[in-house]
Amino acid sequence: MIEDEIAAFTERGVLTVVPRSASGRGLAGDPAELLRHPVEEFLPAPGTVDRVAEALLREGLTVEARTDVGLTVSGGQALLADVFGHGVAVVRNKYIRDSPRYELVADGPLRSRVCPDLIAEVSAPRSGFELTAPPAVVAGHHLRLPDDAVRVAGAGPLHDAGIRGEGVRVVMVDTGLYDHPHHRAHGYRTSVVAALSHLDPAVDERGHGTAMSALLLAVAPDVSLTMVKMATEGFSFPVAAFQRAVAVAPDIISCSWGTMRAEPHLHLEVANAIRRGITVLFAAGNGSTDRPTAMFQSVATPGTITVGGVHVGPDGELRAADLASSYRSDVFPGRAVPDVSGPCGMLPNGNYILFPTQPGCMFDRRNSAYDGTAPDDGWLVSSGTSGATAYAAGVLALGVQQGWKLSADALAERCVPVTEGNSITGDECGGVSPNPATGHGLLTAGPTTLSVHMARC
Repeated sequence: MIEDEIAAFTERGVLTVVPRSASGRGLAGDPAELLRHPVEEFLPAPGTVDRVAEALLREGLTVEARTDVGLTVSGGQALLADVFGHGVAVVRNKYIRDSPRYELVADGPLRSRVCPDLIAEVSAPRSGFELTAPPAVVAGHHLRLPDDAVRVAGAGPLHDAGIRGEGVRVVMVDTGLYDHPHHRAHGYRTSVVAALSHLDPAVDERGHGTAMSALLLAVAPDVSLTMVKMATEGFSFPVAAFQRAVAVAPDIISCSWGTMRAEPHLHLEVANAIRRGITVLFAAGNGSTDRPTAMFQSVATPGTITVGGVHVGPDGELRAADLASSYRSDVFPGRAVPDVSGPCGMLPNGNYILFPTQPGCMFDRRNSAYDGTAPDDGWLVSSGTSGATAYAAGVLALGVQQGWKLSADALAERCVPVTEGNSITGDECGGVSPNPATGHGLLTAGPTTLSVHMARC
């Protein structure tokens, strides 16, 4: 119940704590500093994170997540006010009207009285938003999982040869992973870790993560997949979830979401994960960009693989998905998004892929009014760059097993050129590839004719 969530986070707040770097260098609210200086210059001195964590634990706070560059802590409002000067309030996000979304906002300036010489910044964490298509009436066709995803990726011959993601560790940061019969029927190996101790790992209240995991696992069915649950129905904590993902030490982290307003520290966490050798994917967005003034922020940290959208028609025709974002980054000059693309539906509704989800979850209820499924049947029809990113993560998992180099440039040879169509943000393919709308094109795992049977709802 939303009321229970509001009560829980009103009683117990969450904060992001950033230790001072050994060099004295910080982002100062400008993630572009990561273009000017090596990530190492933003790291605390050895032992600093441990000292800060131990000191905060002694005060009675809970350390929910931690990495080399930051911590997420929680505690009762009186304790937060005592240690950091103020507590945090629960505020309804008025820009999202189709579902209740809440954020935490500090009651005043935050500064730690504990280890003030070691702590550079304390802030209330931004919320995240998952990337789904706007609902509309289903036109009658969709891709089925896993078979159609395997065909689009050209992964069938690899699966037959035993290349199915065995031994590859993938973390998906999303809303959770329900134990769906679809996943059990295919023998997928999954686990769930909660970003915060008071999130229930057995529940996917929104249903987005369960759906996205099915697409990733369709392409790479034998990966070891850990879902880091970042959300309840009303609240989400992307920084804490990403920190927990890094702690798992995976090969790949897949992120089908953005943030509400700018979250500079997330870029440092992402850049540090890449420094540690983790391949990180982010969705390009379904109309969102990283314009600093925008409510909905896509994430284009340098070194990530950003994923746009390509629509694969029933005859195999490829077009840029006019539901998917493309843009030149306002945060990181010279950065173009997307790098590659995955399968994605078209405007107005993106009705393209039949996904399993938690029965009766938020998206099961919402989409049932438009997609021909029931509000409690555990299935929905949708798509967007969320699904494109999950698909791309599955392709890269097959690549890890084969020893691919996974930089954006190296993946160019793994992409099918897309030369027709335009993105939602107005970029045209212009008859050439690569292009601003789709990057290097549709990422695939192997040779494919892209002849995909479209099933009727």
